Amino acid sequence: MKFVVVLFLGGAMLMLVRRNLLQIDLTFPLFAGLVVLGFASMSEGFIDWAASVLNIADAPRAIVLIAIAILFSIITVLAIAHSQLRRRQLMIIRYLAQNELMQQETRAARN
Repeated sequence: MKFVVVLFLGGAMLMLVRRNLLQIDLTFPLFAGLVVLGFASMSEGFIDWAASVLNIADAPRAIVLIAIAILFSIITVLAIAHSQLRRRQLMIIRYLAQNELMQQETRAARN
């Protein structure tokens, strides 16, 4: 069952990339990390190794914590991108408003 879920996650990610809904440069490495973590977590050796590296007594909890960390990093990257888009949008609005005011001043000076 785990294998089917990981394959579904990988297929969904590829579908999003093909439809240009997920940009490769922004969050794709993090989503790919989730898929790789999903495949790696099927191995008991990897789970035990991750638990020993992270110094966690409960081995499956290590994988869950790694997945949560990746999800938090995805949220952070998307929040930063959203903030940058909002800032650019405000700059464009200011630019358009300034141009409109200059055109109005030019028309008023001609009359």
